[in-house]
Amino acid sequence: MNQVQDLNVFAISGFYLLLIIPLILFQRWQLGLSKTLISAVLRMTIQLSIVGLYLNTLFSWQNPNINALWLGVMALVASYTVCKRSDVNVKRVLPAVITGQVIALITALPIVLAGVIHAQPWWQAQYMIPIAGMLLGNSLTANILALTQWNQSVNEQHHEYQFYLTLGAPKPAQPFLNRALKTALAPQLASMTTLGIVSLPGMMTGQILGGTAPIIAVKYQLVIMVAIFISGFLSVITTLLIVKHRSFDAYGQIK
Repeated sequence: MNQVQDLNVFAISGFYLLLIIPLILFQRWQLGLSKTLISAVLRMTIQLSIVGLYLNTLFSWQNPNINALWLGVMALVASYTVCKRSDVNVKRVLPAVITGQVIALITALPIVLAGVIHAQPWWQAQYMIPIAGMLLGNSLTANILALTQWNQSVNEQHHEYQFYLTLGAPKPAQPFLNRALKTALAPQLASMTTLGIVSLPGMMTGQILGGTAPIIAVKYQLVIMVAIFISGFLSVITTLLIVKHRSFDAYGQIK
């Protein structure tokens, strides 16, 4: 297989000119999205450029302490984003989300790096940071779905909870937890079901474009998809269990 083809900066800049098409239509139809699109593209370009330069340095250092610190920053930012997007009380829910993210990472990441990929050393930044980013990114989405569904169920169907509580059900909040968990995992399960037929995942496509043999790219993608599901499940279930515990008082009433 050939090595990856580098991209010319001027060619990329020229490709950006295609954004004129949606900008013209946004303006013509008065959608009010022009500033949002320009801001999003600028932020994306600046952020990815800075991250690219930073990762180059990080890969060259190969320091486990710096890698761990960066993972902590990634987990913290992801957890805060989950709370803000879920419209929950950040102070109350953030510790639960962080705990879920950490448990997911320390469970899945070392096994993937040391047990399957056999990275030497296993904490090598070239493997650890991108894979951790994929795990956290998917856990972020799953947690947002779970917490949104949990809040909606508890607040809008409080009478159902009271009914279970009146009947003396040992776990009156369990139906709400089940719904939240199903809602969070449904997109990942659907994605796994149609993978390879409906779409080729980004990691696999990137590896193939980078010159990796397709069958090797498939092996990596299979491992990553299982790791994503396991980490997402662990993260969501941990978060929900802690939130559930902190949502009700000793008498089963919502705090």
